[in-house]
Amino acid sequence: MQPVVRAVFAHDRLWLLHLDGSLVSLDPDDAKPDAVASNGKLIEICKSTNRLIAIMDDGRGAWTLQQYSPDRWAVRAKLPANGDTLVAMDCADGDITLVTNRRLLEVQGGTVHALRLKQELQPPLVNGTALAAKDAVWVGFNIGEWGGGLRRIDRSDGQVATIERNQSGELCGGPLNTSCDPVNGVALSPWKPSCVVAAVGLVHMMAHGRIVEVCGKEVRRLYFKPLDPQPPRGTLDDGEPSSTVAFFGLAHGDHALWAIGIDGLYRFTGPQSPEFRPLPKFQNKGGYWVSFDVPGIALVMTGVNQRASMSGAVPIMAVR
Repeated sequence: MQPVVRAVFAHDRLWLLHLDGSLVSLDPDDAKPDAVASNGKLIEICKSTNRLIAIMDDGRGAWTLQQYSPDRWAVRAKLPANGDTLVAMDCADGDITLVTNRRLLEVQGGTVHALRLKQELQPPLVNGTALAAKDAVWVGFNIGEWGGGLRRIDRSDGQVATIERNQSGELCGGPLNTSCDPVNGVALSPWKPSCVVAAVGLVHMMAHGRIVEVCGKEVRRLYFKPLDPQPPRGTLDDGEPSSTVAFFGLAHGDHALWAIGIDGLYRFTGPQSPEFRPLPKFQNKGGYWVSFDVPGIALVMTGVNQRASMSGAVPIMAVR
């Protein structure tokens, strides 16, 4: 079975996209998922107003933006692929934003607006995550043990800025280090609408991660949690030990910001320490380890990060 790269909850079902572009869906009461037919390879999925949206590659260099209705796909827009590689996609309020390695594509209704990036992006080894804000598109990169980091794309002119800060000056010093920190989720801050929050997480022999907040040019660590056992000669970076909880997702839900860590779920309602609940018990449903026990959240274990790190299986989430 190919690893799951994306999980989306829409149409009262959990949709799981695999690395090879195949898709399955699972009702919470089903014993196993159903395969979902398509006319091409699916390269990304997301949810827009509780509807499943997908980017489909027909195998001849053409992309289409498609919306799933019961038992069929409907084309919403044809996209100029131009030989690009898709980096990340965001669905918000019916508008779809795609970031490729060379362009920013914004779909409003059936109209596609393309903007050339001032700097070409290197596609991530695992996956990317995007957040379309008012003036910019934020893109988190996960390239495993090589980091990834966060980029900001100006929606007016395509300028690309690398967002980072190494307070200690150490090789992998934080709070946000492009060479060492995979960014696995980006969301608007519920308590500071002009700021964004990013989830950092890597498991490679040891685990490290944190939640950071970006406000303009200021990058600060919002939260971290030590993860024992610590290495015998571990170093500290601004009070942060060598081994910390890695975070693999970030999303709005239940009037809060949810982060999924390797040990459980964290619910942020402000910049103070979050509410924590351990990971629930996962059920094996046709070879997929999933849980619907947390109200408003669906969880699935995936081994996709093993392509770029020695992580084993890690949890990802989909807001219901």
